[in-house]
Amino acid sequence: MEANRQVKRIIRMVALYPPYIVGGNEMLTRDIAEALLARGYEIHVLTARGRQLDGIPYIHQVFNYSLDHKDEIFRAGRKLAPAELFRHHVFDPVTYRNVRHVVQQLRPDLIVADNLFMASAAPLLAVRDAPCPVVAQVADKWLLFILIDWGLAIQPGTPLTRFVVDAVRVLVQRPIAQRVRLDGIVTVSNFIRGLYVDAGFPPEVLETKYLGIHNEVFFPGLPHPLSDPVRLVFIGALWEGKGPQVVVQALQILAQMEDMPRVHLDVFGDGTDHFKRYLRKVIHEQGVEDMVTFHGFVPWERLVQAMHRSDIFVFSSIWDEPFAITPLQALGCGLPVVATRAGGTAEGFVDGETALLIPPNDPQMMADAIARLVRDESLRQRIRENGIREAQERWSFEAYMERLLDFYQRIAECWRQG
Repeated sequence: MEANRQVKRIIRMVALYPPYIVGGNEMLTRDIAEALLARGYEIHVLTARGRQLDGIPYIHQVFNYSLDHKDEIFRAGRKLAPAELFRHHVFDPVTYRNVRHVVQQLRPDLIVADNLFMASAAPLLAVRDAPCPVVAQVADKWLLFILIDWGLAIQPGTPLTRFVVDAVRVLVQRPIAQRVRLDGIVTVSNFIRGLYVDAGFPPEVLETKYLGIHNEVFFPGLPHPLSDPVRLVFIGALWEGKGPQVVVQALQILAQMEDMPRVHLDVFGDGTDHFKRYLRKVIHEQGVEDMVTFHGFVPWERLVQAMHRSDIFVFSSIWDEPFAITPLQALGCGLPVVATRAGGTAEGFVDGETALLIPPNDPQMMADAIARLVRDESLRQRIRENGIREAQERWSFEAYMERLLDFYQRIAECWRQG
C-alpha cells in the first residue's frame, strides 16, 4: 500500500530509539520507520532525550528522561526513587505536555504506540483527543504494565509497598486507563494476543501480525560440512531470561557424550556486568571455559558472517518470549535451529521440519537436540532447506510491511467512516 490521502503522516511513539538499544522493540520501530520513509510516508518518532539522536530530522525528543542513562532506567543500573518509579510507570506530566504539543503541531493521520515501557501512560493519554486513529503495537506486556497493573513491572517486595502500589493502581492508574483510547492493537504472536484477551482487552481490536526478516541481509551461506569443533552460535541479550546459562550447561553434557565431536559456543550479545559475572561463573563451574567465546555486541554484518560459519543456532529463552526474530534470521542464513517452546516463538516453526523445538530451561533436552542434529546429516540438510524456503516465502520483511500497512489502512477507513 502506497501513501495516500487517508494515511500519509504517521507518528510513532517509543520508549527508546536506536542507537539506544535494550532489546528488539526499538530496532523493529527503526526498521518500520525507515521502511515507511522509503515508501513515501511522512514519519515522526516521539521518544526520550539522547545526544546521539540530535540531528535526526524525524526524531522528537519529548519524553522526560535521558536515553544516555538507559542502563540505569531500563536495566536496573540503579534503584529508582519512588517519585521516579511513578513517573516512569504511571504518569509523567512533563511528557504529557510535550507529547500533546507536538501532536497538535503535526496533526498526524495515524498515531502508533510501539513500546512505552518506562515512558508511563502519559504519551497514550496525551493523544486521547487526537483527530486521528491511535493504535498500539505490542510485542510484550508493556501495555498491561501501563494500563492494568504497574505492580507487574516493579514487583513490590513488602506488604507496605504492595499496599502503596495497589492504592496507586486503583486511584490513579485505573482512571488513566479508562481515558486512554486505542482503535486497534497489533500483536506479534497469538501467544501475546491471548495474554491481552485474558487481561480483558476486547478480542475484536487485537490482530496478530507476524514479524519478518530482511532477506537481503540474512541470506543463505554456502553449505559446508560440520566444523571441527562443531560451531554453535547464541545471539541475544545476556540475561537470565534468554537462557545462555542453559546452553553452557548443555555444553558440559555434550562434552560427556562419548560419540560426540568437539563443540564450541560463540556468544554474541551483551548484558549487565552482574549477569556476565554470573555467566562466567557457570562456565567455570561446568568446566567448559575452552568451549565458549564471547564476542559482545557486533554489527549485523558480523552476525551474518558468524552464522554462515556456524553449524547450529541455539535459541534458549526461558521467559515467555513474545516472538523472537533471531531464530528466523538464522533460518534465512541457512542454519538449523534448536529453539525452546517458551512464549510465541514456536509459532514460527514446525518441529522436526524447520527447527527442533524443546522445553525451556532443560539442559539435557538442549544437549540431546544438538546431538541429534550433529549425528543426523539428512535431518540437518532437511531443516536447512525447509528453513531457507520458509524464510524467503513466508518471513520476508516486505510481506510483514504489507500486512502492517493493510491493518493501518483498515483502521483509518473505519475512523473516517465513523
